[in-house]
This record gives sequence, C-alpha cells and structure tokens, in this order.
Amino acid sequence: MINTSLRGVGAFALAAAIVFAPAAAHANQPTDEPPVLRPAAAPLNNPLEPGTYPGDTVDGPVVVVFSNGGFTDPSEEDWDITTVLLPSASEVRVTDGGDGSAGVWSTLLADADVLVLPEGGNWQPGGTSAISDAALEVIRTWVSAGRLILGTGSYDHGDIVSELTGVDFTSEFGNNTSNGPWQRVPDDASLPAELPNANYAGGLGDFSLYSVEQKAIITPIYESLANDSLGIAAFAIGTGSYIYHAYDWYPDSEELVDGTRDAWNGALVLAAAGDLTSPPVLPEEDDELAATGGALSSGVLLGGAALALAGVLALLISRRRAQV
Repeated sequence: MINTSLRGVGAFALAAAIVFAPAAAHANQPTDEPPVLRPAAAPLNNPLEPGTYPGDTVDGPVVVVFSNGGFTDPSEEDWDITTVLLPSASEVRVTDGGDGSAGVWSTLLADADVLVLPEGGNWQPGGTSAISDAALEVIRTWVSAGRLILGTGSYDHGDIVSELTGVDFTSEFGNNTSNGPWQRVPDDASLPAELPNANYAGGLGDFSLYSVEQKAIITPIYESLANDSLGIAAFAIGTGSYIYHAYDWYPDSEELVDGTRDAWNGALVLAAAGDLTSPPVLPEEDDELAATGGALSSGVLLGGAALALAGVLALLISRRRAQV
C-alpha cells in the first residue's frame, strides 16, 4: 500500500529513513541515461495487450493500467505509459476492464497501489462496458484507503473525478489549451522545478475561479500562476488521491528528443511512487493512549528510533549490494 496509510511508529521510521537517505527515497528520478523503452524483465508488444508484466524493481508499486481501444489508445498513450512505469514497478497489470463488473475490478485491484486511467471517459453516470457503477464503488473504496489513481490527458476525467470525490468538477475538465509551463508548488527541491509546455498538455484553467468547496480537496503540485492553470494536481479521495497530469502521452517526434517527454515521464514515475503527494497527517493521540502516560511515549520514540536506524542500515546494505 502507498505510504499514505502509515501511522505511528511506522511513519516515524519511514520519515527518518528519508531524512537520512534522500537519494534512496527518490532513486527513481530521471537521469542522463537514455530512457529504457523495453525493459528486459518484461518486453511489451505494441499495441499493448492485457496481461501481468513483471517490473524491474522488486519493492516498487503494483500498478494497474487501464487500456481499452474503446476508451484509450493501446498502441500510443497506453504503451508509452506502461513502458515508462515498468522499470520502477514491481508489477504492472494491464486490463481492458473485462466485463466491467465489480468482481473483475476487485480482483484487478487486489494488493495494487496505483491505478492509471489514460485520457478519461472510462466511466460515465450509469456505468460503461469497462467500468460499471458497482465497479466504480470498488475503485472508490480501494483508492479511499490510501491508494493512488493517476489520470492523464485533459479530456473526460470530469465525470469520474466528480463521482469519486463527491464534488462537481464536470465543467473543469476538457480544457485542451497548452497553458504551461508549470512550476513546482511543494517546497521539495528533490522534485523538478518546472514541467514544460507541450503540444498535448491541457492544464486545468481558471483555477483561481474554482469554488471554495473545489479548492478544499485539491492540492496543486505543478501550477502556472501566470496562466492560472494546474499542470498536476491531487484530488483528495479519503486518504488516497486522484492525481491529474495535464500531459497526454501521445506520440510527438519533437517532444521525444527535446526533453519534454523525459520531464513528464519523470513526473509520472514520481507520482506512481507516491513522491508527489504530501506525507500523511498523523491523527491526534486519543484519550486511551494519552492515559498510558509518558513511559509509553518514551518507548514509542525509542522503538521508532531503533526502527529508523534499522531502515537506514537496510538501505545502506541494499545500496552496497547494488554496487557490487
């Protein structure tokens, strides 16, 4: 499960490990090496075919990619996105939604961390052949428990985002204007400072005009203040998120060589790893815990420190083995 579900000592240990080993925490950031198009662990056919593909990172996220020719482009966006995510994932499950039932989606999402929905339009009120209304409830329950949905391309995400969040966004999507570049909002220097404009990048425009209710569940991640536009934004669903990416992974020869695609690929990988969203806000201690007194608090802190040290040592050992 993505780390948004961590609580107490586990969260403390993870936070300490990230503080002591920032390079390991963001090891999936793009480098100067050329992009891996067909990982040796799981070569992909094009058009992309439904199936389970082993990734290259054992402890990476389990990713489900929706790919259905009636809603997406298996030979273009879907193939590109899956190829980008395979190196940093432990497993990628490509699905066309089967019969769209709740049972099919329950099986698909079992033990999964991330669901990728290219382009949108996959669900509409009343359901579709790929995602029924009952299946959407399965997806809602799943993402609300701290998982991530990644939506790409500014087309028809309004219906599904509105239904999952309970806030109406049906008029906010569908803006295909390339209104970037977009600057990083979080104060995290490990993330790219800016994401470039592109031929196929439709930011969510007029963000300043959104209602108080809409803004309350949105966390801007990449924003253009000059153009009043969101390039990447997280919509809260329970303790999970629907992270919208303005970029459409449609083939464009210039963007494949001028750095545009590389920049957005890097952002997608970070999003799938949970590195674009904020760490969880830990709940206040309840009365029963408070009544146990300072001894328990001290024990928790000492235990957390021990776990943090163990985590750091494990990371160092892992990195040492990787270098051998």
